[in-house]
Amino acid sequence: MTEQRDQWDALEIRRPGDVPVPTPLTWQVEKHTAHADRLMNNMLPADFPYEVERGTADDALAVLALRESIRRDIEHGTGCRVHEALTLGATWGQVAAALGVAPGQAREVLRAYADGQRNMWRRNEEDGIKPFGFSADQHAAVLALCELGDDESASAVAR
Repeated sequence: MTEQRDQWDALEIRRPGDVPVPTPLTWQVEKHTAHADRLMNNMLPADFPYEVERGTADDALAVLALRESIRRDIEHGTGCRVHEALTLGATWGQVAAALGVAPGQAREVLRAYADGQRNMWRRNEEDGIKPFGFSADQHAAVLALCELGDDESASAVAR
């Protein structure tokens, strides 16, 4: 096991912010499952024939905090995945169906993602560090995807 994983395993989570930014979702889910399993054991009868570890308030708080951290991580990645799906040939109709929203709402997800990436690039430039995010050209290219029709794919337009 890596030192990073050992630190994660020992870390007590009580707030979403307690989860370090680069923590893999699988690690978060595993920790959530361990706490949730202990909480589920609270539903067993007091005379349950096998020894089990019962959940505590700390387990309940960890489950809440981990659920929120996981939700934020997944939500944060949605724009990137919309962009990826479109560049790989999906249509807005397909992306919207995958998200369970209307195509216009899916476009707003991509616009917000693109604007966030562009703002990150600008902040990095202002701070004098190597820019990360979208350059002006990359930002424009992503926004151009928003102009595709609901049943048009980027690969079909490129041909």
